[in-house]
Amino acid sequence: MVDYDAAVAAVQDPNADPILLAKIAYENPEFGANVAVNPRCYPGLKRWIAEFGDERARETLAQYGFTADAFGGPVQDQEAPEQAAQQAAEQQPADAYAADQYAAAQQTAADQYAADQYAADQYNADQYNAAQPAADQYAAQQPAAQAAFEEPVATNPYGFTAEQALTTTDQMQIAQIAQYAPELRACIARNPNTYPALIEWLGQLGDPAINAALAFRQ
Repeated sequence: MVDYDAAVAAVQDPNADPILLAKIAYENPEFGANVAVNPRCYPGLKRWIAEFGDERARETLAQYGFTADAFGGPVQDQEAPEQAAQQAAEQQPADAYAADQYAAAQQTAADQYAADQYAADQYNADQYNAAQPAADQYAAQQPAAQAAFEEPVATNPYGFTAEQALTTTDQMQIAQIAQYAPELRACIARNPNTYPALIEWLGQLGDPAINAALAFRQ
């Protein structure tokens, strides 16, 4: 369980790690209302709190117009956010962001996994083009790694494609793909626009395909 003082500091930090906020909401439900109003609390986590948080947290979200119904009905996978992340990392089905079977859905669905909008402006087309020569040089030095990569077949029900996962600059979409389409995480790992917090999380999953994709970035 997250230490009380650490939880207090995190919920008050406008730059808090979204994964830590999810962990606090699940393991320290008395902080649910505080997590809900933190600017880094992304909609997927709000959805989970609206469904499973304590009364104070649900009332706080309701004041801002966030309810379980507002998100399209009950959460299908009732695992806690971080439990869902690990479960998806182990390639088990997940719907709804790491210890025993965390599914990507609740870890969680990130309409805005990086709620501070870390991305689109900072990783715009100019920055992508500036980084591309280095990526091309690395690819030339690592032909085996390049050749070994095969685009995975998209099996998610949300319509996310491998091409989107590899090229999108939309940070909200990147977070959603990582959440709802675990089979495309290796593509997200190769996408130069993927923000550092998500790259760090992907590296913790222990998936060989993802690790190979992350090595390609270096």
